[in-house]
Amino acid sequence: MKTDYIKLKKEFLDYLKKERGFSNHTVKSYNIDIKIFFEFCKKLNVYFGPYLGKVRPLTIRNFLADEMSKIQPSKSRSKSLSEKTIARRLASVKALFRYLYNFEKISDNPTIYIKTPKSSKMLPSFVKENDIKMLMEEPLKNIITNKSDAHRDIAILETLYATGLRLSELLSLDICDIDKNNGMVKVFGKGNKERIVPIGKIALISIEKYLENTGRSFMANFDNPLFTNRKGSRLPKRTLQRRIKRYLLTTMGGGSVHTLRHTFATHLIDRGADMLTVKELLGHSSLSSTQHYTQLNLETIKKVYQKNHPRGE
Repeated sequence: MKTDYIKLKKEFLDYLKKERGFSNHTVKSYNIDIKIFFEFCKKLNVYFGPYLGKVRPLTIRNFLADEMSKIQPSKSRSKSLSEKTIARRLASVKALFRYLYNFEKISDNPTIYIKTPKSSKMLPSFVKENDIKMLMEEPLKNIITNKSDAHRDIAILETLYATGLRLSELLSLDICDIDKNNGMVKVFGKGNKERIVPIGKIALISIEKYLENTGRSFMANFDNPLFTNRKGSRLPKRTLQRRIKRYLLTTMGGGSVHTLRHTFATHLIDRGADMLTVKELLGHSSLSSTQHYTQLNLETIKKVYQKNHPRGE
């Protein structure tokens, strides 16, 4: 049966969002990946293109090879692909064919024969413990817009470092999600899963100071968005990304909001936190995800070795 690519893609993405609880950001990424795969299939030949049921393992391997060729920059592409993006492309295609097979839209799943290519693992970047104070002072030291926004940015930096929240989790916080008395934060993570995360006194003090500067408080504005722009609306994602990137550029030569999440996890591990606890704090569903965020730096490994091995000195 001829494949209606547009209809099929819509049904698949609706399934991811409504049945699997995927975030809008994740669904958007899957949409891009599936669109690229469908365009590849349509170009194969006149007969094969419209029939998705005729896709074979070789088709998937050819698609993967085509994408991997994009790692090298060329005149026709302004931007090269990363190994991580290609791995995500394959994961999206695998999820599509798993969906098609489970709902009996195809008789065989060709992706089960395809292994995800191993990528070169790089240690995640993080802010060194000695540089945290410098980072927290950066918004007031080099004001981007005004002092009020600088105090908000300090509160954001302190919250990210104290809790390890994702970008979307931080921006969705309301004032009522902060339990000041017990030092806890209610977070809605991926798949709208709720978790409770501790937050330290320094971060709470910075949040309270920021709220006072905007004429708000923990009690009076209970249901309001926590971090807002000058119009009182929830802070836009792009605004936060640009500002955090600028502060990290001065402090450590570059980074993103996710760098603070890496930093949170790395510093906990460095000070003896066990992996399972860090997993719960980060809101990961599997331990393998946590290990990616918490790869220890060589200096830490050396210290642990010298401290614990009988002849480590």
